[in-house]
Amino acid sequence: MDWNRLDKIQSQGILEQITNAADPALFSRNSSEASFKPLSFYRDYMVYRITNYATLPSFSLDFLSDGESFYLLDGSPKPFEIVNARGSLYLNETNVIDYVEFYLANITAEDGDIYMIRDVQSLPFIESLSYDQQADLESKHEESQTVLDDKTGDFIALVDLFYNGTLLKSGITVKSNGEIDIQPREMIMSSKSQFTGESA
Repeated sequence: MDWNRLDKIQSQGILEQITNAADPALFSRNSSEASFKPLSFYRDYMVYRITNYATLPSFSLDFLSDGESFYLLDGSPKPFEIVNARGSLYLNETNVIDYVEFYLANITAEDGDIYMIRDVQSLPFIESLSYDQQADLESKHEESQTVLDDKTGDFIALVDLFYNGTLLKSGITVKSNGEIDIQPREMIMSSKSQFTGESA
């Protein structure tokens, strides 16, 4: 889903409210803009993006917000823990994959970024692969699936990941409180095909 831009008056209202969540000197009313995306797995929260166009290049910060409280997505699990503890998280079989993708996209792991693969061609590092590597990945990539663990009530997202320089299949347990546990299932590509890519 594309970002929804707020008009100048709405953007100014958002900018005034984020002063406690980020350095207010980073943004000004005349050169900054706010936009938002609804999230299928949160009842009352959306993701807001504040962009400063006065710098070259421009830069953005993202926040989880209910329109009043703003939590900077800083690469740590903390913003998710705060929002999830407020009871706004609503997971079902149709939105668990969305939650996992959004969570991983906004968490910085010790070993680097984790990419969930939905569309191989949309991966930020796809251009760094050889034609043979791209074809190999395309042939082995499977669509994400969700299953329910009848014993625990947790969801398990079966997804393909690029993690720690390796492409692998993973079973990600998603608990009702939003905590996730990543368990590698099997390698997608052989160790000879390992590569590195730059973050978007």
